[in-house]
Amino acid sequence: MSKTPLTKPHEPQAPLPQDTPTFEADVSSPPRSVLRGLKTFESFSHRDYTYFFFGALLSNIGTWTQTVALGWVVYQLTASSSSLGIVNFLAGVPIFFLTLFAGSLADRMDRRKLLIIAQVILMVQALAFGVLNQTNHFTIGWIYGLSLAGGVVSAFMFPAWQAMVPDLVPRSSLLNAIALSSAQFNAARLVGPMVTAAIIAAFRANEQLGITMVFAVNAVSFLFVIWALAVIRPKQVVRERGATFNDGGLGAGLHYARQHPHVAMHLVTAAMLTIFGMPFMTLLPAFAADTLGLGSTGYSALMGFNGGGALIGALIVASLPRSVKRERIIRYSLTAMAVGVLALSFVRSYTIAAALLVVLGAVFLATVSSINTNLQTAVPNELRGRVMALFVLSFMGMMPFGSLAFGALGDAIGVTWAIFAGAVVLLTYCSVLLLRPRLLCEETAKRC
Repeated sequence: MSKTPLTKPHEPQAPLPQDTPTFEADVSSPPRSVLRGLKTFESFSHRDYTYFFFGALLSNIGTWTQTVALGWVVYQLTASSSSLGIVNFLAGVPIFFLTLFAGSLADRMDRRKLLIIAQVILMVQALAFGVLNQTNHFTIGWIYGLSLAGGVVSAFMFPAWQAMVPDLVPRSSLLNAIALSSAQFNAARLVGPMVTAAIIAAFRANEQLGITMVFAVNAVSFLFVIWALAVIRPKQVVRERGATFNDGGLGAGLHYARQHPHVAMHLVTAAMLTIFGMPFMTLLPAFAADTLGLGSTGYSALMGFNGGGALIGALIVASLPRSVKRERIIRYSLTAMAVGVLALSFVRSYTIAAALLVVLGAVFLATVSSINTNLQTAVPNELRGRVMALFVLSFMGMMPFGSLAFGALGDAIGVTWAIFAGAVVLLTYCSVLLLRPRLLCEETAKRC
């Protein structure tokens, strides 16, 4: 995965100590652009954000090609939904254990350099996948090991990645920038599976070589985001090495969440979405093959439909006026997500499944980007990395446990019943949010 001029200066901040160096973003007048007058694309008037966006887009397309191919290979090797769950568990469990430390690191070092190092290591992982596959050494043990290694790198990358966006745009453009970043990620979810299907189809006579080419495409794609990160200059406050930190350390984010119940509820909501709403994505290879009777191309297309829906949702959210209450978006989108997953568990038609996956992609994106934006705007700059580490922990750190549990549940009671069970739990949680809407609101909010 993965990053002249600005239209508005950043909002004033408290004076910094004299020994505190900063990285300043270019805040001169914006370039002439047809996008400048469109609110949906207002963040593209900021040069560094534009580089960050398109570098990440190309890299994420590569990442999604690999994700789709790897899921298919695992299921073909093992014919077990538990194996799919284990791969997702190993890729995500380091996030659970390391992300709080990574969040503190993201507040204390140059995020840009941290992200460049992470991209280089992930590029090496993709190359290793390709070499192992082509030399007939691609075993489930190697997949588990490399997935775990990638998870460790991702644990240090994601908090810095989340905290980077506000370094590239002024606060007034933050919701738009986050929504566009989500659109970028989900455009990759749409295009990546299609690229995978096209590559495999092109090498139909030699599927092994086709899978190898998918991993090679992913490795090359990292070069784009590494270049983008090398040329941008985000506005970030960093401290000198060896400085004394009187900022609460690793636990400062947790303390802030405890002191602000609406922040804690946003984190709980992200965790519920991940654990009970997202296992259908982990089980999708098995659902496509066993329930719908599809091959690798059909499975890739289903992944693409879900990514397309998320792209639509992201563009809608990016176009919303700032007056829209994001707490309402979270409540109703999450409820639609639960109902959609519940319906998916009963589907036996490819066409209906594809339509539902489009809807699920849209409401998932609306929920996640609204949670992300509320958290980004709720916390002070000096704690942003650590609070966003909690978001990554709640959203991505919980994913391996949901994947592991529902993978095993799929083997025990069937994939469709496992999807159904997760949807029922999520729908129950949604009923609590609908009955008590102020749980997601700031204490001082008059309307929510």
